[in-house]
Amino acid sequence: MSAPAPDLARLRPCLWVACAAQLLLLLASLRHHYVWGESERWPWLLPLLNTGEALALLLAAGLAAFAWWRAMGKAEANAPSLRRLVWLSVPLLLLAVVVPPFLTTDPIDYVVRGRVLAVHGANPYVTVATDFPDDPFLQFGDRAWKSFPLPYGPVLANVQGAVAWLAHLLPLPPRGELIVALGLLKLLFAGSLLFAATCLARVAAASGGAAAAARTFVAVAWNPLLLVEGVANAHNEPLLVAFVAATVLAVHRLQWMRAAVLLGLGVLTKVTPVVLGPLLLVPALRTGGLRALLLGGVVVLGLGGLFYLQFFRADGAFDVLRRQGELSGASLAWAGAQLTGAGVGPFVWIGRGVVVLVVALGMVRLWRPATTSSRASVVSSAEPASALPSSPVSPGPSSPAEPLVAPAAAALAALACGGAALFGVWYHCWWIPL
Repeated sequence: MSAPAPDLARLRPCLWVACAAQLLLLLASLRHHYVWGESERWPWLLPLLNTGEALALLLAAGLAAFAWWRAMGKAEANAPSLRRLVWLSVPLLLLAVVVPPFLTTDPIDYVVRGRVLAVHGANPYVTVATDFPDDPFLQFGDRAWKSFPLPYGPVLANVQGAVAWLAHLLPLPPRGELIVALGLLKLLFAGSLLFAATCLARVAAASGGAAAAARTFVAVAWNPLLLVEGVANAHNEPLLVAFVAATVLAVHRLQWMRAAVLLGLGVLTKVTPVVLGPLLLVPALRTGGLRALLLGGVVVLGLGGLFYLQFFRADGAFDVLRRQGELSGASLAWAGAQLTGAGVGPFVWIGRGVVVLVVALGMVRLWRPATTSSRASVVSSAEPASALPSSPVSPGPSSPAEPLVAPAAAALAALACGGAALFGVWYHCWWIPL
């Protein structure tokens, strides 16, 4: 057997540690799903099981964070190719796929709402799962959410419907069908995470070469938070992250029509990336890409029209925006409300103001003059010089990193403050540390 490639040999121990963390999560999840209820026969066993599960989670988090941090440094030092990194990451992602989603019931609700569309032929924005009392899937997960209409965008509505339809094709009992559907969702989200990591690594390669690309790939694909929440527990954020990362790559390559379409798909997945829209206008205008950006917007409007015909002609379908705004959880706005007792409302408006201010400052930053030579550095080597506008235009940002700073700041402000300039308190608090 041939020896491992030198540029991957130093990364393999980190991979083993990261995989061990996923195995610990698997151990905790199996206890959670299959040993629950032992306290009825042996009450003394419950504290031991709870302690064991807690220790497994803490140890998994520690090992995953250690492996992630070390792997980023080793990836930067050895600079393996993206192709090698993708193949190296597959076992880690597959282990995350195998871990049952034991920290949440959300993916079960994805499947059940998908059945509303694909199996029952109803509109998930106005019809809920409990309207079909004979559906065997009502026995799974949290029943309260099964009387809650779909809170996500139409892209996710169709993804959930497609997954439910594919799983329903197989001659399986309900529990087996659910496991297949959850597996399909997890594979989709694992692939989305790999795709996002590859897109962002290609952007990083322009300013930092292969070393920066390798570090960026590991930073995304091996991120413990993304692996646990996005793959193991199958929350749908990796699909949104994939659209946003692809948008960033398109902007980096000055592919404005593609950038507009990809960002539009992200907004049609979950509306929060809409705050990044204004940040596309300025560099597109400066590089002569405004027309292409607007054409991409027309394409997005066409897709929105198709989704309108599919879902939103029904009365009450647009209540999805109100329902999303009513969901709340930990954020700086929530913390301010708790500390002062003044209620969430004033702090939501403060959060919205902060987001608008950050977006405005980002637009000003992207508008500032820069040297002509720097503009070429933001164009991918795959873009021929002849593809650039022939007429004189103002140069773009002075560094390949600058087009990333403003969107990153806007996204961080939206996540931390709550609101994304549209809604109430942001409730996916696990994104804040990123």
